[in-house]
Amino acid sequence: MGQQHPDTFEVASIDTLREVVQPGVYAKICILDGAFQGERIWTEVTEVDGVKVKATLANDPFGFEGKHGDPVEYQLRHIYNVAAKDGEELA
Repeated sequence: MGQQHPDTFEVASIDTLREVVQPGVYAKICILDGAFQGERIWTEVTEVDGVKVKATLANDPFGFEGKHGDPVEYQLRHIYNVAAKDGEELA
């Protein structure tokens, strides 16, 4: 999506993400659902193993089933933004 829509989906480099994504930070990803266009949602990172990320939903989703605290797994390349707990943007 970042390559198709660079004005609305700015994406940090993998090198930057490797530096800043760690347990305790918030990462924004886009979850696609067959009936829904997609939803950008914040997750709280719990574990990073290479390019694999484990996290929990940091808020309730609007367009798909799930709730705050549900576990999710994704890869670094799926991250659009990263923020510290205090809200400081990291990537």
